[in-house]
Amino acid sequence: MIDSTTQLYGLIGNPVLGSRSPWIHNHVFNTCGIPGVYLAFNVASNRIGEAVSGLKALEIKGFNVTMPYKSDIIPLLDGIDPIAKQMGAVNTVVCKDGQLYGHNTDGPGLIAVLRRHVPELEQKKILVLGAGGASRGICGTLSSIKGVTLGIWNRSLDKAVQLAAELNHGKSEGCTVSAVSSENCFSEYDVVINTTSVGMVPDTECTPIDIMLLKQGAVVCDIVYKPHLTLLLREAIHAGHPVIYGIEMLIEQALLAQKLWNNLKDDQIFEIRVALMKEFEGFHN
Repeated sequence: MIDSTTQLYGLIGNPVLGSRSPWIHNHVFNTCGIPGVYLAFNVASNRIGEAVSGLKALEIKGFNVTMPYKSDIIPLLDGIDPIAKQMGAVNTVVCKDGQLYGHNTDGPGLIAVLRRHVPELEQKKILVLGAGGASRGICGTLSSIKGVTLGIWNRSLDKAVQLAAELNHGKSEGCTVSAVSSENCFSEYDVVINTTSVGMVPDTECTPIDIMLLKQGAVVCDIVYKPHLTLLLREAIHAGHPVIYGIEMLIEQALLAQKLWNNLKDDQIFEIRVALMKEFEGFHN
């Protein structure tokens, strides 16, 4: 029930039609008895500044940021978490005392998912497809794991080179990060993560890479969750690869955002994660 005590939360991006984020966050509010409502706002590319000013004026308690604004949002904030600043991408904003503070839960969310699926993650070679805002958050977190070998591939090689250079700058330990210049190198990697929008609705018959280029048995993860079974994942399953669905990361990063906004406890997060995955599987069976 919405009344005068209900606090506003939301998502800004373009496009946001059909986003599962309202389903996740409103489930959290209902389950935990939090007086909140979460809405999705489609923001035109030349109006991001106006949108953020409007949310601030409305005294929104928190909001998420999705493509293509994860980097564009940064100069509009009053403060930014050091890790998100280093990543150069923000996907979660906390609003406190009229000030907006940026965080990134993409990377930690995906790492939590990977650890549930990939044993001995620290010893793996991981290939990340894409060098945009989502990739920055994910690569920034992966690059802090000592022992990981991280490759970044992007259709525009210069963007992959730039991101790899930023991640390597001033780093004395952690993983080895490099730009991948040739698809012939894909067979070297144990885990492949698609952070691009390729394969997302409405372009569902597109795939970012040729699945036959991958090492046999490599884990294939797609952060795209619309559709649930992307062409990349369909081809991976057909070729015998273990797969990780995008909905898992979406739920995980959302719960970490709720932890920032409403101080959710670990036992609450566990129970909500189980319930959300069960409900999601129910309407996909």
